[in-house]
Amino acid sequence: MFRILQKSLKLIAKTPIHPQWLTGLGDQVLTGYLQGIGNNKTVLDIGCYNKWPESVIPESSLYFGLDYLETATQWYNSIPDCYADACHLPIASSSIDTVLLLDVLEHISDTQSVLSESNRVLKDGGCLIMQVPFLYPLHDEPRDYIRFTEHGFTALAKKTNFRIKRISAAGHPLETAALLSNIAFAKSVYNWFGTKNPLSILVLILPIFTTVTNILARLFAILSKKDTFMPSSYQLILIKE
Repeated sequence: MFRILQKSLKLIAKTPIHPQWLTGLGDQVLTGYLQGIGNNKTVLDIGCYNKWPESVIPESSLYFGLDYLETATQWYNSIPDCYADACHLPIASSSIDTVLLLDVLEHISDTQSVLSESNRVLKDGGCLIMQVPFLYPLHDEPRDYIRFTEHGFTALAKKTNFRIKRISAAGHPLETAALLSNIAFAKSVYNWFGTKNPLSILVLILPIFTTVTNILARLFAILSKKDTFMPSSYQLILIKE
């Protein structure tokens, strides 16, 4: 039953039944950023995981996926084009048009170094595209170190010679609250199955709970004014000065 629950969540990933359905709003913004990279660009994806951005960026662009050896081989069983440390990139200076840091920055303890290295390998006017969670649970522990606000990104960009071209805060406060509630309930059910707790029977109402929570949160968010008070994540484009 435990494995069935895991597989079921993957099958319904794009539907309101899924606990993290509302994260798709940020994904849409990020996809737009990637599609707007432009033709014939050299793209470096740091922390590339399964290299999914390669299928989104323009076909004429040259894509390189880079990941940390331990992360790729021991956690994700992924095959990047290059193994390296994001804070010490084995790449020539001013050789890359676009660097991607997608759900990676929170997993690097020295954030200033990774942005400085990204700046070094970028050509003048090159861009750094980032997605970073804000109000989101701990994940990939123990390598989960930090969260930034919009103001924190501004300060970090100045220290590393970047200019913020665009920043998007994903998630109305009601949507973020719903997302966290759904994850908390789903994680509890997951734990109950693992310990054979009688409360695992609540898996029967999990689909109802998440569906109703997702739909109501989305509906009320649409009917409300935009509010960046408590986003679930940020999507950014930074330009090398």
